[in-house]
Amino acid sequence: MSTYDDMERTGMSTQDVEETGMNERAVLLDFPGAEELVAAGRVEPPSEQALARAMEGIEMAVAVQEAGRAAQRERGAGVVAPLRVMSGRRRVLVGLFTAAAVAAGVVTYANTGETPANTGTRSEARADTASVFLDDISTVAAARSVSSGKYWKTHLTIGDSYLSQSMDFYVVNNGKAYKKGQRPDWQLGPKDLDWKSLDQLTTDPAQLLRLLQTPPGPDSISPFDQAVTLLGESPASPKLRAGLFKAMAGLKGVKLVGSVKDSTGRAGTAVEFAEAKSVGRVIVDPKTSSILEYTFTWTAGASKGKVTRQTFLSVGFTDKIG
Repeated sequence: MSTYDDMERTGMSTQDVEETGMNERAVLLDFPGAEELVAAGRVEPPSEQALARAMEGIEMAVAVQEAGRAAQRERGAGVVAPLRVMSGRRRVLVGLFTAAAVAAGVVTYANTGETPANTGTRSEARADTASVFLDDISTVAAARSVSSGKYWKTHLTIGDSYLSQSMDFYVVNNGKAYKKGQRPDWQLGPKDLDWKSLDQLTTDPAQLLRLLQTPPGPDSISPFDQAVTLLGESPASPKLRAGLFKAMAGLKGVKLVGSVKDSTGRAGTAVEFAEAKSVGRVIVDPKTSSILEYTFTWTAGASKGKVTRQTFLSVGFTDKIG
């Protein structure tokens, strides 16, 4: 395709190039944040929260510019040349949208699960994207309504289970409920939590992070697993869930995978945490903050390649079993 064909396709004219002295690529990249975007790499679709923030900035920029032009006309200052106005608007709007996208942490490098060769800056950028995503999800979690009930029901692909406030554990098989003893307490750093202690637990993200980062005991699961288990399996309040998501954002080594589908085909956003011999991956619904699926994969040792999966179809309070 010729240069003139490119210009026609992008809405540029020869006058655009003549006035600016730049070719098509230079003009399209002539906005604030272009160098950062090019250096960053591929841009993935932003979250709904990030997109809303970006659109607010764009609408504000348009309103400010239109108001300025109207004021010029009223003062009789004349009309700015259309080509220059549109060029300026394009630079401002594209610059705002790009800056918002980069600031919102939507630049990723490993949606395929691979780590880039030059891991320095890019691996740090991936960590930043995970932090931003988890911070955004914490806001969604905090906005959910408070509810209550006698039992906490977990509806998995393998069946339903119920937990009472006294930690009695039930499973339902062929429509009949069976008591399976008491459920072990949830783990959070040095603390073992039952239903009652969840309501007494701090919701401050910094304190939750310190608990998660406490040196593990011999039987402790990883801090990432601790947080995911509480988020997916416990009747944690909206404030506690929000605090846990923010605490997860502070864990070193948490990476954003990006948009994926769980084993049932539901779309969500995946976050991973790698240890020496395993990788944990959680898929979160960005609209509701619900945990869709958690997988634990052994990457070394005798169990290498073994995958454990929990797919949460729904969770919530109920006043009866069955």
